[in-house]
Amino acid sequence: MVEKGAAKPPHSAPSTNASSQTYLLFIATILFVSLTGNFLHHSLADPHNVHAHSRMQFEMDHLGGHHKAAHHAPEVKKAFSPKKFEESPLDHDLAGLSCEDHGGPSREHSDEMVYWKDLPSDALFTSPINRERKKKKYLTFEPDGGGFNNIRMSLETMVLMAHAMGRTLVMPPSQGMYLLRKDRDKQRVHFSFDDFYHLEQVGYEHAGLDIITMEEFLKTEGMAGNLRNKTTGTVVYPPNNRTKWDGLDPKELKEYLRGVTLTPLDWKPERCVVAFPSDDGREHFKELEDIFSEASGQKPKWAQFTDNPVAVDAPPQERLKESLRGGDVKNLCIYDEEMQEAPVVHFMCYHKMRVRFLTHFYAFLFFEDWRQDLWSKRFVRDHLRYSDEIQCAAARIVAALRKRARDRDPKGNPDGDYDSFHIRRGDFQYKNTRLEADQIYDNTKDELKEGSTVFVATDHQGKPFFKPLSDHYDL
Repeated sequence: MVEKGAAKPPHSAPSTNASSQTYLLFIATILFVSLTGNFLHHSLADPHNVHAHSRMQFEMDHLGGHHKAAHHAPEVKKAFSPKKFEESPLDHDLAGLSCEDHGGPSREHSDEMVYWKDLPSDALFTSPINRERKKKKYLTFEPDGGGFNNIRMSLETMVLMAHAMGRTLVMPPSQGMYLLRKDRDKQRVHFSFDDFYHLEQVGYEHAGLDIITMEEFLKTEGMAGNLRNKTTGTVVYPPNNRTKWDGLDPKELKEYLRGVTLTPLDWKPERCVVAFPSDDGREHFKELEDIFSEASGQKPKWAQFTDNPVAVDAPPQERLKESLRGGDVKNLCIYDEEMQEAPVVHFMCYHKMRVRFLTHFYAFLFFEDWRQDLWSKRFVRDHLRYSDEIQCAAARIVAALRKRARDRDPKGNPDGDYDSFHIRRGDFQYKNTRLEADQIYDNTKDELKEGSTVFVATDHQGKPFFKPLSDHYDL
């Protein structure tokens, strides 16, 4: 028996000629106020920053000595990247940043935005799980339903899980995103992750990661009759035989994917830590359970690790103990044989069932091999960065602020230093954090110089609210 929708041709996604300036400004301001924190976390304060000798040993163990060849970028990418791209989607590597085609600024100012690093050998690493890739398997997912920062965190987790599982990552179609779907008569309201990231380039540069669109997946697997109802085993085709869902209500597509895939509802960040073994051998499952039992049984506290981080190459028990500190996680979610055998694994976002990946990847994913753990952090830092268009928009803001600060005090502030606030009020559900401007001034006045230039990124539109700050600063 075959379940099949009406054989209608796929509908075209709605088109729009509206400007994308609003969403660019929204993302650019968020990016701007977060860049300093990102830089400090990834480059200075992160105790897991890899040492050179550790990285080189990892390369020798996992890349078979090919790390030296990685610096011959074009040849290596062609040889080690089993991609559909014959040429790079970008005209430069992800390690670069070019603002020439995006309205500037100059290289001097755009270079300031680059917090990522160029480690070509990292692009050659493939997960020890499903390394042979004898049969193509997939990971599909639903974007988080919250604001863009929550969407970003969920995406980072999904990309890393697809790589760790040795699965092809299927990107969701363009759709509405919270806070970015207003004023549909004035601007775009449907977005894909390609609007924010150079995901094609990420897939091109990395030997261990294939990324395709939902349309490609549905044409290749759905319309070929390879997807079956997980209860009845009957073949199920996409709703109305549609393969192109960009700009459409994704509800039907979500229900379809949930019915024909393995959907692990118990993989919840508040309940478990996801553990990936050092290879796909079944003996590692019991080993990971024992490691978790030992680490969780000691009930580690936050204070135990304050100014005393665990070494990056510490035994798995010690690293997991640090990950569990002060939390309520009681289970270990293992990428076990059942999940490894599933053709498609699908991760939902369904608030009513409290199924949501609202977490940072480094707090949710645990790798038995410490070198793979370090690689995952470098991967997100160096490759899951916003697109050139967004980075350059933020760079123009920074350049304008520096000029303003420098012009106000050329001798005392030749570098154009300034301070910034992110003051969120409109949709923030934690009302006790909505401080008045005079409270914000009192809390920060000892840290800021009277009369200095201060930039505020905010969703509050009434300027009078900020008077307690503008009375003391060049706001």
